[in-house]
Amino acid sequence: MNRLLLFFSLNIIGLHFYGQGKNDLSIHYYIEAAKANSPLIADFRNQSEIEQAELERLKAMYTHSRLELNGDYLFVPVVSKDGGHAEFKWNARSATDYYGYDLGESSGSFHTVLTWTQPLLGKTSYKVAQGQAKVNTDIAHNRTRMEEHQLERSVTEQYLLCLLDKAQIDYTDSVSAVIERQTHIVRKLVENGFSKQSDLNLLAIEREANMELLTAFRQAYHTHLMDLNLLCGIADTTDVDLPVLQLPIRWPVNDKPSLFTEQYRLDSLNISLSLRSFNLQYKPKLDLFVNGGLQVGDFAGWYRHFGWSAGLTFSWTIFDGKQKRWKERQALWQQGSIRTYKENSEYQRNMRIKQCLSELHRYDQRERTLENQIAEYETILSDYGKELNIGQVSVLDYITVLRNKIQTERDRLLLRTNRQLVIAAYNYWNW
Repeated sequence: MNRLLLFFSLNIIGLHFYGQGKNDLSIHYYIEAAKANSPLIADFRNQSEIEQAELERLKAMYTHSRLELNGDYLFVPVVSKDGGHAEFKWNARSATDYYGYDLGESSGSFHTVLTWTQPLLGKTSYKVAQGQAKVNTDIAHNRTRMEEHQLERSVTEQYLLCLLDKAQIDYTDSVSAVIERQTHIVRKLVENGFSKQSDLNLLAIEREANMELLTAFRQAYHTHLMDLNLLCGIADTTDVDLPVLQLPIRWPVNDKPSLFTEQYRLDSLNISLSLRSFNLQYKPKLDLFVNGGLQVGDFAGWYRHFGWSAGLTFSWTIFDGKQKRWKERQALWQQGSIRTYKENSEYQRNMRIKQCLSELHRYDQRERTLENQIAEYETILSDYGKELNIGQVSVLDYITVLRNKIQTERDRLLLRTNRQLVIAAYNYWNW
């Protein structure tokens, strides 16, 4: 089992799967359930929608007109001493002897203006924002694909672990049938005086040990199946019979770039577009505005002071203390880091693929060796069985050979599961 856990810890499991649907409980059903119930995938998909909404907001900001209502009411209170007595006035229009702001410099007023503004040079900014929004959407889609690929790896890992338990249950059942058959034969030999009671007792001990092992494998299957349901978001605690899975090897397509490197291409493109977006502040800005409303200082004739005005506002950054140059250097260094990460990722991916192919070759050699051993054990057990029927061989010798065959069979089951894991790993990296 330690060897199996070692392969699980490689963290390189993936698959190319075939399935029919929910009713057959295939690997396809579990993977689709995991994707449907993944909060991270739902978050990435929401990010795509958020990005589209942000693009519409930027379109409105850069190309659509804007209508604003502004107003202010200014009070200039003073303490007047005109007429020989002090009086507080909230908004004095005239006074000669008073304490407060100089009414010649500051007086109360009321302004309310409705302003319409239309950007005239916003199309370039919107095109840059549109490109950046598309890249951000592609990044969210790529993260969704990566998370789905990771889920396929995790679900396949857990599924194969369940299948190993299931295979060991089936094999232990077959061993129980062999022990029962030999127990029946030895019991007849004991009754006829051709064998000893101790031989029958040995078989009974072996039967009990095998039954305990069967119980342990069934418990492990239940535990691993519940972990599979938990991983996939399936609210079910019933044991089901999982179908056998044979993963095909997905051979590489030479002219197709790896999807693992797509994230680096998108990151590099995103940095370039971010730099373009930053440089937009150095382009001229021209807006048309029209406003209309009420502006009065003398409230007595306020109804005669409605009016309107129109004009253009222009701005252009000429010098910013070399901020643009430093921003370009930052982008250059970021691009260098992305290239380094990309090269390292591609190196590791290629090494993983070579490692998987090498492991598959060794597993094929080991499986042939184990099959030869099992065939030899079967021949010996067949001969021992015939001799045991006539009392010419001891039960202890038979049990010893049977135990060795059982251990070899389990080694082959473990090897086949590990081989499936390596195929899954190869398919994961060859993506």
